[in-house]
Amino acid sequence: MLRWLRRLLAAWFIWRLFGPEVPPTFDGPQEAPMRLPGRSVFIGDQEMFFRETGDPDGQPLVLIHGWGDHSAVVWQRIIPSLDQKHRIIALDNRNSGHSELVRERFDVSRLADEVAQVMDALGVDSAVVAGYSLGGMVAQELAHRHPHMVVKLILGGTAAQPAPRARERWGTRALFFLGRALDRVSRVELSRIRYHYLRRVGALQPRHQRWMWAHQMSRDPDLYWLSGFAALSFDSTRWIGRLDQPSLVIITAHDQLVPVAAQYRLAALIPDAKVVELDARHEAPLTHHEEIARAINLFLRDRPDLRVVADQVG
Repeated sequence: MLRWLRRLLAAWFIWRLFGPEVPPTFDGPQEAPMRLPGRSVFIGDQEMFFRETGDPDGQPLVLIHGWGDHSAVVWQRIIPSLDQKHRIIALDNRNSGHSELVRERFDVSRLADEVAQVMDALGVDSAVVAGYSLGGMVAQELAHRHPHMVVKLILGGTAAQPAPRARERWGTRALFFLGRALDRVSRVELSRIRYHYLRRVGALQPRHQRWMWAHQMSRDPDLYWLSGFAALSFDSTRWIGRLDQPSLVIITAHDQLVPVAAQYRLAALIPDAKVVELDARHEAPLTHHEEIARAINLFLRDRPDLRVVADQVG
């Protein structure tokens, strides 16, 4: 048995070294999901890319995406439903999308400082800041490190501490190292797993399949996993309760990546946070975009009919 396994692994390794990268079969005509052109600014010598829409004179709404994706992936279905009276700015974090690749270790606080620098470069003194997943951790750090820049805080599918137990952190870290090792040999396998999963759950529309596959295959193995390690090390539990910005926490109640208990703990730690629960998994921005956009719009308008799950928090 072990002999056949070794032979199989050797054959796979040789195929990945010398064989072609065969893409999936795409259904029908293909197109990009969000035809919203962007531009970039420099913060020091580092180039950062963003997309902008809405009223250029409106209150800024800064959108921060999560790990492994970029603004056009996470916010593609939500942006068209957001209140266009706001100046909507969707950033690509470092090492993501069209922003610059920076080959060095970093933590979430560095990402938050870079968002602040982009806002400065755009002449944005303060904004409503929304972050999803890792982007939610960046938004927390931004509100903590640059409180004058955040007038309202929207956090979705995220946590104050994604892995509170040491055993969880070490176990997840080991999986990350294995994932990075596999990606270094071949990006195809993990890309196919995520691509077909998104298709199966309805998060990927047929006409966007080629675009998503190209996105999956464009990631740099080392830089991709650096973002994961940054998220795993994040911990805002010591100071999150001192934030005084009005906050909305959107909980994905069937999340398979960010523990649901950690999401509720985040909501409980933020004084007077409004909490909305979605019957969704981590890909909620692609499957439950209407509910997310509605919650954000109601929160922006200070509407009292925002559905709050107060009995789940505390």
